[in-house]
Amino acid sequence: MLTYHALGYYGLLGIPAALAAARLMPAGSPARRALARAALGALLLIAAIIALSY
Repeated sequence: MLTYHALGYYGLLGIPAALAAARLMPAGSPARRALARAALGALLLIAAIIALSY
């Protein structure tokens, strides 16, 4: 069962991995944009979890 805590934890683990992989991609490539969006999505997921927990 996934809880809010688990979703936030996996989101936190995904952010550094996505940013590290994005730095390896050439500037302006579609893969780099996708990884940047994944990192932003993880941040938004964490913010939503925090907002919904209060």
